[in-house]
Amino acid sequence: MRSLHHALPLLAALALAACGERRDISDLAAGQAPFNELRGTNVATLRAGEVRAFRRNAERSPLEGYREQVGAWDVLYAVRGYDGSDGSYPAEDVQILEVEATREWPSDSVALATWEGTVRDIRNATGATPHCLTISGPGFSLRVVEFDRGGQWRLAASVAPSVRLPNRQTLSARHAVAVRRLSLTERFPEQGGANPDSLPTWTRTECPGQ
Repeated sequence: MRSLHHALPLLAALALAACGERRDISDLAAGQAPFNELRGTNVATLRAGEVRAFRRNAERSPLEGYREQVGAWDVLYAVRGYDGSDGSYPAEDVQILEVEATREWPSDSVALATWEGTVRDIRNATGATPHCLTISGPGFSLRVVEFDRGGQWRLAASVAPSVRLPNRQTLSARHAVAVRRLSLTERFPEQGGANPDSLPTWTRTECPGQ
């Protein structure tokens, strides 16, 4: 159980940040599930310690940050540079720059249709212009549509087909909705460009429905 003593420093930090930028995560996500259940969360100042203190079902996830299950969605609060293989928790003052909700589907066709519907709903709700790309890496390909939500914030919807793993198990088709600071085009190199760290690469693609 998390103690009041643990939460007090976080409450003080939140009070100090209250006069800064405020972006309600549900508004940024245009009311998409499960972000509507996170309404009231100011993602502009969200810290790892706040997730640990106030998201009671969130558990640390090595190499990622924190994860929790919200209905059928697996919600990741990403912490850059976190390892956790030694059992440690993310540093409490590290800002959460990305919250991604992922859901698995029984087939590629269902995942694709759901993703296309999500993209259409976001475009209708926000009026924002979609920017479409494909992220590719060893053994995977991810179609992504990003919407500019003001400042450096992006709302993204992605879809990935089922994948047969080397151990012959199958990773189910899935689609995700993410609120993140900065575009994926600023995190990964463009296909055909310099890529000294062998990161996944991106390329511009046609948007669904066009």
